[in-house]
Amino acid sequence: MDIDKLNDEHGLKGQLTFIKGKGEFPFISIQNKSATAIISLYAGQVISFKPHSEAEDLLFLSQKAFYEDGRAIRGGIPVCWPWFGSNFRGCDLPDHGFVRNGLWDVVKTVAVSESETLITLRFKYNPNRADCWPNIFILELDISVGESLTLNLATHNIGRKTFYVTQALHAYFLVGDIHKVAVLGLEESYYLDKLDNDQQKYQDDVVTVPFEVDRVYKDVSSELTITDPIFNRNIVVTSNHSKTAIVWNPGRNVSAHIVDLKPEDYKRFICLEAGNVVVDILSIQPDSSVMLTVNYKIQPHKRINQSTQ
Repeated sequence: MDIDKLNDEHGLKGQLTFIKGKGEFPFISIQNKSATAIISLYAGQVISFKPHSEAEDLLFLSQKAFYEDGRAIRGGIPVCWPWFGSNFRGCDLPDHGFVRNGLWDVVKTVAVSESETLITLRFKYNPNRADCWPNIFILELDISVGESLTLNLATHNIGRKTFYVTQALHAYFLVGDIHKVAVLGLEESYYLDKLDNDQQKYQDDVVTVPFEVDRVYKDVSSELTITDPIFNRNIVVTSNHSKTAIVWNPGRNVSAHIVDLKPEDYKRFICLEAGNVVVDILSIQPDSSVMLTVNYKIQPHKRINQSTQ
């Protein structure tokens, strides 16, 4: 992509510029009166969001992340679409779908105010993928950068047949110490334990992460909160059109074998993902659309009545 052309067509003076990022990928750099943010057009991925009032970024981004065509960027908020998890389709496409491994187009940029910036990105049907994904679609991602961060993922079926999608916004949140954080809002709910052959289990208390965790929670609340006493903040995740949530952290042993993570990085993030996965498969009819909207907001830390806090 031509950076100069992008700036001519979509740059916003004093608020949004296009730059060459790592790996020569085109990045969007945003600085308004509320926050700063970085978005990679490769993968359509927010990789940084930091309100001016905060000492730390909202998001974890691995220092060993790959910035190479065909490889996912480890950290930020990857878009998993049109499938979440393993690719069982018998073709050479990656886990978690193909939109996090390609360039997105810029549709528009808007200075909503001095404190809020809106970007719309688009990923379009590619006939070269028809053998594996023979569906005609437009995928759009609205990103609002202000006092909070909001992502709206819209799938439009512009073809002649119904297709099915699983999806997630795979957010990596930066935390002070994984062993000190807790996730509120999943109490008294059921989850599938991906580390135990998808056995269904019951969550009776707040979620803590003393070791490797990979869970899909069903029929979840629209508001979940990560409490972080080390960074003295809570991260509030509010979703619409999502019935499932994924909690993931690789733990010490697995993290040591992930090539784009440092061995101790597992202590510095938790993935809390809003989505439609496993038991929440979306059916999208011709000439119809579905949305997934998630808001991420940082609030002052509040202690909870739980021994790990």
